[in-house]
Amino acid sequence: MQNRQQIQFHNLSVAIVENEPPSLRGLSYSLEQMGCTIAWVARDDDEAKSKADTALPEVVFVDLRLLKGSDDYEPGWQLIKYLRQRGEGRPFAIIIFSGTPIVDAIALHAIRLGCSYVVKEDLWGHEQEITAGALLAARSGSVFLSNEVAAALETIMNRMGERDVLSPKELETLKLVSDGLSNQEIADRQFVAVTTVKTHVSRILAKLAVGNRGKAADWYRQNYG
Repeated sequence: MQNRQQIQFHNLSVAIVENEPPSLRGLSYSLEQMGCTIAWVARDDDEAKSKADTALPEVVFVDLRLLKGSDDYEPGWQLIKYLRQRGEGRPFAIIIFSGTPIVDAIALHAIRLGCSYVVKEDLWGHEQEITAGALLAARSGSVFLSNEVAAALETIMNRMGERDVLSPKELETLKLVSDGLSNQEIADRQFVAVTTVKTHVSRILAKLAVGNRGKAADWYRQNYG
Protein backbone atom coordinates (compact mmCIF):
# COMPACT_ATOMS: atom_id res chain seq x y z
CA MET A 1 0.00 0.00 0.00
CA GLN A 2 1.35 3.41 -0.97
CA ASN A 3 2.37 5.67 1.91
CA ARG A 4 0.36 8.88 1.77
CA GLN A 5 3.34 10.81 3.05
CA GLN A 6 5.11 10.01 -0.24
CA ILE A 7 2.27 11.20 -2.47
CA GLN A 8 3.04 14.34 -4.43
CA PHE A 9 0.52 16.82 -5.80
CA HIS A 10 2.70 18.58 -8.34
CA ASN A 11 1.49 22.12 -9.01
CA LEU A 12 -1.93 21.54 -7.42
CA SER A 13 -3.25 25.06 -6.86
CA VAL A 14 -4.35 25.62 -3.25
CA ALA A 15 -5.54 28.61 -1.24
CA ILE A 16 -5.80 28.98 2.55
CA VAL A 17 -8.23 31.09 4.60
CA GLU A 18 -6.71 31.18 8.07
CA ASN A 19 -5.99 33.93 10.61
CA GLU A 20 -3.84 31.97 13.08
CA PRO A 21 -0.17 32.37 12.03
CA PRO A 22 1.04 29.03 13.52
CA SER A 23 -1.72 27.06 11.77
CA LEU A 24 -1.10 28.94 8.55
CA ARG A 25 2.64 28.23 8.65
CA GLY A 26 2.16 24.55 9.46
CA LEU A 27 -0.43 23.92 6.76
CA SER A 28 1.52 25.91 4.17
CA TYR A 29 4.67 23.91 4.93
CA SER A 30 2.87 20.55 4.58
CA LEU A 31 1.28 21.58 1.29
CA GLU A 32 4.53 22.86 -0.17
CA GLN A 33 6.34 19.67 0.88
CA MET A 34 3.80 17.73 -1.19
CA GLY A 35 4.39 19.87 -4.26
CA CYS A 36 1.31 22.08 -4.03
CA THR A 37 1.36 25.68 -5.20
CA ILE A 38 -0.06 28.18 -2.69
CA ALA A 39 -2.10 30.46 -4.93
CA TRP A 40 -3.01 32.90 -2.17
CA VAL A 41 -3.65 33.26 1.54
CA ALA A 42 -6.49 35.23 3.14
CA ARG A 43 -7.11 36.09 6.78
CA ASP A 44 -10.87 36.71 6.62
CA ASP A 45 -13.86 36.13 4.37
CA ASP A 46 -13.80 39.52 2.65
CA GLU A 47 -10.16 39.12 1.66
CA ALA A 48 -10.84 35.57 0.46
CA LYS A 49 -13.74 36.67 -1.75
CA SER A 50 -11.64 39.42 -3.28
CA LYS A 51 -8.78 37.04 -4.08
CA ALA A 52 -11.13 34.32 -5.36
CA ASP A 53 -12.54 36.82 -7.86
CA THR A 54 -9.06 37.16 -9.30
CA ALA A 55 -7.89 33.54 -9.11
CA LEU A 56 -9.86 30.55 -7.87
CA PRO A 57 -7.55 27.57 -7.17
CA GLU A 58 -8.47 23.90 -7.29
CA VAL A 59 -8.70 23.53 -3.50
CA VAL A 60 -9.44 26.03 -0.73
CA PHE A 61 -8.77 25.33 2.96
CA VAL A 62 -11.17 27.36 5.13
CA ASP A 63 -10.98 27.88 8.88
CA LEU A 64 -14.64 28.23 9.81
CA ARG A 65 -14.41 29.10 13.48
CA LEU A 66 -11.88 31.88 13.34
CA LEU A 67 -12.58 33.78 10.16
CA LYS A 68 -13.29 36.91 12.19
CA GLY A 69 -11.59 35.87 15.41
CA SER A 70 -14.83 34.68 17.02
CA ASP A 71 -17.22 31.72 17.19
CA ASP A 72 -19.49 33.26 14.55
CA TYR A 73 -19.75 30.60 11.84
CA GLU A 74 -22.03 32.50 9.47
CA PRO A 75 -19.26 34.38 7.60
CA GLY A 76 -17.61 31.02 6.96
CA TRP A 77 -20.75 29.45 5.51
CA GLN A 78 -21.38 32.49 3.32
CA LEU A 79 -17.79 32.31 2.08
CA ILE A 80 -18.16 28.61 1.27
CA LYS A 81 -21.36 29.26 -0.68
CA TYR A 82 -19.65 32.11 -2.52
CA LEU A 83 -16.68 29.92 -3.42
CA ARG A 84 -19.00 27.12 -4.52
CA GLN A 85 -20.71 29.50 -6.95
CA ARG A 86 -17.38 30.72 -8.27
CA GLY A 87 -16.19 27.13 -8.76
CA GLU A 88 -19.35 25.83 -10.43
CA GLY A 89 -18.69 23.79 -13.55
CA ARG A 90 -15.03 23.08 -12.84
CA PRO A 91 -12.98 20.75 -10.59
CA PHE A 92 -13.06 22.48 -7.23
CA ALA A 93 -13.03 21.40 -3.57
CA ILE A 94 -13.36 23.02 -0.16
CA ILE A 95 -11.70 21.56 2.92
CA ILE A 96 -12.82 22.89 6.29
CA PHE A 97 -9.75 23.24 8.48
CA SER A 98 -10.82 24.11 12.00
CA GLY A 99 -10.27 23.44 15.67
CA THR A 100 -12.38 21.77 18.31
CA PRO A 101 -15.03 21.68 19.65
CA ILE A 102 -16.94 19.99 16.85
CA VAL A 103 -20.48 21.39 16.77
CA ASP A 104 -23.18 18.97 15.60
CA ALA A 105 -24.85 21.45 13.26
CA ILE A 106 -21.51 22.46 11.74
CA ALA A 107 -20.47 18.88 11.03
CA LEU A 108 -23.82 17.98 9.45
CA HIS A 109 -23.92 21.14 7.36
CA ALA A 110 -20.37 20.52 6.12
CA ILE A 111 -21.33 17.07 4.85
CA ARG A 112 -24.46 18.41 3.14
CA LEU A 113 -22.32 20.99 1.34
CA GLY A 114 -19.88 18.29 0.23
CA CYS A 115 -16.94 19.70 2.19
CA SER A 116 -14.12 17.66 3.63
CA TYR A 117 -13.52 18.44 7.31
CA VAL A 118 -10.14 18.27 9.04
CA VAL A 119 -9.70 19.08 12.73
CA LYS A 120 -6.42 20.81 13.49
CA GLU A 121 -5.82 18.69 16.59
CA ASP A 122 -5.89 15.53 14.45
CA LEU A 123 -2.89 16.82 12.51
CA TRP A 124 -0.46 16.63 15.40
CA GLY A 125 2.19 14.14 14.30
CA HIS A 126 0.24 13.26 11.13
CA GLU A 127 0.27 16.52 9.19
CA GLN A 128 1.25 15.27 5.76
CA GLU A 129 -0.67 11.99 5.98
CA ILE A 130 -3.98 13.66 6.85
CA THR A 131 -3.47 16.59 4.51
CA ALA A 132 -2.66 14.18 1.69
CA GLY A 133 -5.82 12.21 2.48
CA ALA A 134 -7.91 15.37 2.18
CA LEU A 135 -6.24 16.31 -1.11
CA LEU A 136 -6.73 12.82 -2.55
CA ALA A 137 -10.44 13.08 -1.72
CA ALA A 138 -10.56 16.52 -3.35
CA ARG A 139 -8.93 15.16 -6.49
CA SER A 140 -11.43 12.27 -6.70
CA GLY A 141 -14.49 14.38 -5.88
CA SER A 142 -15.15 12.65 -2.56
CA VAL A 143 -15.22 13.83 1.07
CA PHE A 144 -12.51 13.27 3.66
CA LEU A 145 -13.07 13.43 7.43
CA SER A 146 -10.25 13.39 9.96
CA ASN A 147 -10.60 10.97 12.88
CA GLU A 148 -12.26 13.26 15.40
CA VAL A 149 -14.81 14.53 12.89
CA ALA A 150 -15.67 10.98 11.77
CA ALA A 151 -16.16 9.91 15.39
CA ALA A 152 -18.31 12.96 16.14
CA LEU A 153 -20.50 12.30 13.10
CA GLU A 154 -20.97 8.66 14.09
CA THR A 155 -22.13 9.80 17.53
CA ILE A 156 -24.48 12.35 15.97
CA MET A 157 -26.02 9.81 13.60
CA ASN A 158 -26.43 7.23 16.35
CA ARG A 159 -28.16 9.83 18.50
CA MET A 160 -30.43 10.81 15.64
CA GLY A 161 -31.15 7.16 14.90
CA GLU A 162 -32.43 6.66 18.45
CA ARG A 163 -35.31 9.01 17.72
CA ASP A 164 -38.41 7.90 15.85
CA VAL A 165 -38.17 9.01 12.25
CA LEU A 166 -40.62 11.75 11.38
CA SER A 167 -43.08 10.97 8.61
CA PRO A 168 -42.99 13.04 5.41
CA LYS A 169 -46.12 14.93 6.52
CA GLU A 170 -44.60 15.61 9.95
CA LEU A 171 -41.41 16.87 8.31
CA GLU A 172 -43.47 19.12 6.06
CA THR A 173 -45.35 20.44 9.07
CA LEU A 174 -42.17 20.97 11.04
CA LYS A 175 -40.64 22.93 8.16
CA LEU A 176 -43.62 25.29 8.25
CA VAL A 177 -43.28 25.58 12.03
CA SER A 178 -39.62 26.49 11.56
CA ASP A 179 -40.72 29.12 9.02
CA GLY A 180 -42.77 30.76 11.79
CA LEU A 181 -46.26 29.80 10.63
CA SER A 182 -49.07 29.37 13.16
CA ASN A 183 -51.21 26.23 13.36
CA GLN A 184 -54.01 27.98 11.44
CA GLU A 185 -51.61 29.17 8.73
CA ILE A 186 -50.20 25.65 8.40
CA ALA A 187 -53.72 24.23 8.17
CA ASP A 188 -54.56 26.71 5.40
CA ARG A 189 -51.35 25.83 3.56
CA GLN A 190 -51.95 22.06 3.83
CA PHE A 191 -55.75 22.23 3.28
CA VAL A 192 -56.49 20.37 6.52
CA ALA A 193 -58.29 21.13 9.76
CA VAL A 194 -56.36 23.02 12.43
CA THR A 195 -56.95 20.07 14.79
CA THR A 196 -55.01 17.87 12.35
CA VAL A 197 -52.08 20.26 12.48
CA LYS A 198 -52.21 20.29 16.30
CA THR A 199 -52.04 16.48 16.24
CA HIS A 200 -49.02 16.54 13.92
CA VAL A 201 -47.25 19.09 16.12
CA SER A 202 -47.95 17.08 19.28
CA ARG A 203 -46.51 13.94 17.69
CA ILE A 204 -43.46 15.84 16.47
CA LEU A 205 -42.73 17.18 19.95
CA ALA A 206 -43.12 13.70 21.42
CA LYS A 207 -40.86 12.03 18.84
CA LEU A 208 -38.15 14.64 19.20
CA ALA A 209 -38.50 14.69 23.00
CA VAL A 210 -38.60 18.49 23.04
CA GLY A 211 -40.89 20.69 25.08
CA ASN A 212 -41.99 23.38 22.64
CA ARG A 213 -42.27 24.47 19.02
CA GLY A 214 -39.17 26.64 19.23
CA LYS A 215 -36.92 23.72 20.15
CA ALA A 216 -38.53 21.57 17.45
CA ALA A 217 -37.87 24.32 14.92
CA ASP A 218 -34.23 24.51 16.06
CA TRP A 219 -33.90 20.75 15.56
CA TYR A 220 -35.28 21.05 12.01
CA ARG A 221 -32.93 23.89 11.09
CA GLN A 222 -29.92 22.00 12.48
CA ASN A 223 -30.76 18.80 10.61
CA TYR A 224 -32.50 20.00 7.46
CA GLY A 225 -31.76 23.74 7.19
